[in-house]
Amino acid sequence: MSDQNRMQARAALPGSGCPFHRGVGSAMLSKTSSGNLVRPHGGVGAAPSSRSAQSLTGDNGPVASDFFRMFPDLAPSLFNVEDLRLLTLPGGPMDVANLGVGVPQDNPTIPAGYTFLGQFLDHDLTFDVYSDINGRDTQPNQTRNAITPTLDLGNVYGRGPVQDAFLFDQKDGATLLFGRPDNPDGDVLRNVQGTAIIGDPRNDDNMFVDQLQLAFIKFHNQVVKDLKGQFSGGDLFTEAAKRVRWHYQWIVYHDFVRRFVGDDLYGKLVDQGPQYFPPNLQQIPIEFSAAAYRMGHATIRELYQVNASYKNVQIFDLHQPGTFLSPEKRVDWKYFFNTDASVTPQGAKLFDTVVASELLQLPEALIPGFDHPQFNGKPDPLYLSLPGRNLLRQNEFTLPAGQTVADALGVTRYSNSQLGLPQNWASTLAPLWYYILKEAKLANQGRFLGPVGGRIVGETFFSVLKNDPRSFLHNKGWKPTYGTAGDFTIADLLRIADAYTAS
Repeated sequence: MSDQNRMQARAALPGSGCPFHRGVGSAMLSKTSSGNLVRPHGGVGAAPSSRSAQSLTGDNGPVASDFFRMFPDLAPSLFNVEDLRLLTLPGGPMDVANLGVGVPQDNPTIPAGYTFLGQFLDHDLTFDVYSDINGRDTQPNQTRNAITPTLDLGNVYGRGPVQDAFLFDQKDGATLLFGRPDNPDGDVLRNVQGTAIIGDPRNDDNMFVDQLQLAFIKFHNQVVKDLKGQFSGGDLFTEAAKRVRWHYQWIVYHDFVRRFVGDDLYGKLVDQGPQYFPPNLQQIPIEFSAAAYRMGHATIRELYQVNASYKNVQIFDLHQPGTFLSPEKRVDWKYFFNTDASVTPQGAKLFDTVVASELLQLPEALIPGFDHPQFNGKPDPLYLSLPGRNLLRQNEFTLPAGQTVADALGVTRYSNSQLGLPQNWASTLAPLWYYILKEAKLANQGRFLGPVGGRIVGETFFSVLKNDPRSFLHNKGWKPTYGTAGDFTIADLLRIADAYTAS
């Protein structure tokens, strides 16, 4: 990848369509349409013709695979770029500042840390480095997912201790390295210029996902320490990584997905399984990566309390990628997850189509390559707006509109007026990402996703785990060996990470 492409990939933050294993996607089930209804999968059809999951070499991948359409029969929708501009620029309808002071924004059921756990998951699933935000009618198999589309912690382990030996302590070949002399316990490994030496550089995009990266490294190292009496050599890494992955996947399946899709849909997914995602296919739907999973952007707070003394700071004021992290900025997780019964963590922002103001005007240094003569050689403001960039993806991949998917699923359809789109909006329909955010607000008071967003997000995560023969779901009866009473949460992982000592 060229340096310019690397920069553009880094620019898609936070949690951008970087929404990402080995294995070939097998038979895709046929989908037939009846009127405007997309039926759930029912019978086996021909294998997909796209170049799916072409295996490359490596301990842990990488794998290049295509994306696919979860709803291939639905009509696409394109939207006027000037409409997108008016909707997504500072001061426009999507600016949270328009709500005024005193309007509740904290989600009482999703603590703030889940925003960044979601970004961490994104970086483990997808890395689209080929698509063009200015493109039109890009098909999913015309761009490539450069990493494995499974929850395998490739963003922590890289390609493993053989091919990415620089991530590991040579003493045992299994312990991951972290820290530096002036901050030995509170930062990831960095070179002399501050560049993070980690499995995926995108996990240095902001301080919170960077600190989650460190927590997973420390949890892995604790598991290695616990297994040293039973395993050695390559077997030590292999066994430790397997156990860490299964505990991580348990968190995603039993906690993360449930919080974001709600108890009712979660129960249906457990009982019935995915209805629109092809069995055995190891690919990511473009409706997920380019729209639904960008839900996390709407949950970013305007201000965060990082620890007892570091308060009221914005996400981009905290840490710039490729810089050293100060010890005093170390994240105290009790303000982000339920790690301390005596402290109520700050909530993620409620789902809505209004987002944190700073996301409408990203730092220019993070968005290179979009200089425009019309704007005196500076980037077009539309490209500095994270919502603007998201909605340009609607046009790039010719996604179906939100109402189109709602009709196909047979769920409540919200009109543009209910969605709060401007009266002069040129289309009678709404972009899928925008629709999903407002649907969550209208259907569930913004606490979790509505039926369209929840179905796409929930089915994707369930299918990622079900379609991966190495996931914990294919090891019947397995229960976490860490945690409490056969359960394991992100709070458990963080407590173990905080207690870990390298000695």
